[in-house]
Amino acid sequence: MTFTKDSEQEFAGLSLVLKPAAASTRSVPLIEWLPAFEHPLIWMATAPRGGVLKVMAVLQQPEFYPELMQAICLQISRNKAVIWQEKTCEVAGVEVDSSSLHVLQIPLRAQEVLPPTLGRAVHAKFFEWIGNANPALTEEVHQQAHFPGALVAVPGKSPQHKYLRLALLRSELLAALLWGLSQDIGKDIALTGVVCRLEDCVEIVQASSYEMLAESPGQKSIALEFLSPTSFKQIKVIQPFPLPELVFGSLLRRWNAFAPSALQFPAVEWSAVTSSFEVQTRALKMKAGAEIGAVGWVKYEFPDAEQAKIAAVLARFAAFSGVGRKVGMGMGQVKLKEK
Repeated sequence: MTFTKDSEQEFAGLSLVLKPAAASTRSVPLIEWLPAFEHPLIWMATAPRGGVLKVMAVLQQPEFYPELMQAICLQISRNKAVIWQEKTCEVAGVEVDSSSLHVLQIPLRAQEVLPPTLGRAVHAKFFEWIGNANPALTEEVHQQAHFPGALVAVPGKSPQHKYLRLALLRSELLAALLWGLSQDIGKDIALTGVVCRLEDCVEIVQASSYEMLAESPGQKSIALEFLSPTSFKQIKVIQPFPLPELVFGSLLRRWNAFAPSALQFPAVEWSAVTSSFEVQTRALKMKAGAEIGAVGWVKYEFPDAEQAKIAAVLARFAAFSGVGRKVGMGMGQVKLKEK
């Protein structure tokens, strides 16, 4: 039996680690396994990784995760045998997720070809899912100057197959999003009027914390790949080319909006230069018209050691935060190109 926790932060989530077991007369369906736990609880399947089966415990109110942990530990001492998806399993461990930053991925299959841009539809669904769990949190997010994440529909193996990638910059958003998602997982939803099925498996493809990212070693050379059209507001015009001061200025503002105060950075007069690039402009259709942005890769050089340290942190943060304009509608998706 193992119990793991990645830091001493508050609970963002909790998962059971299950392993196959012989049929047992003491086994009970997982949904009936914690009869004494009084708060609303949903069990959600996650994509297996390395053959390990995990099931997420989803609470509408994340403040009850410590209480849930106690109930699970007590129940394990009494009976570890559960039935999950018609199979007998043993609870082999409990994992506590205390990360602040998450990227979730959910497969999506449409009944007909989807339009190339789903930004506004995914954005609306995100707020609907959060609102199903916590309307006050939805209103708070609406009023924030910076969207607390990045949302995009990633192409799949066919025009009717996509993955919803939902990145979150606040730990309390995870439980609310999963709770709202649980109402639609394995069911049909409508995106831009097209009927789509959300497959019944959520994968957390990436998780980290501001504290972990802040320990990133400095890099004098950083290459970023812009996966979806990226643009910036520069004075009164829209700039599609990812100039270093625009990219890292945007990331720094988003970092300071959500990171703990002790980890926030002072203002930086960026002295970085663009050393090489391979980009092209691409249009992303929005309700008000096409948005033009850059896709491709750009390599930046940071001659100043202190700026190189800050830039390395922000470059790793970019996978969660997106960069530039309209990151909540599919723009500005970016990742660090490792050497």
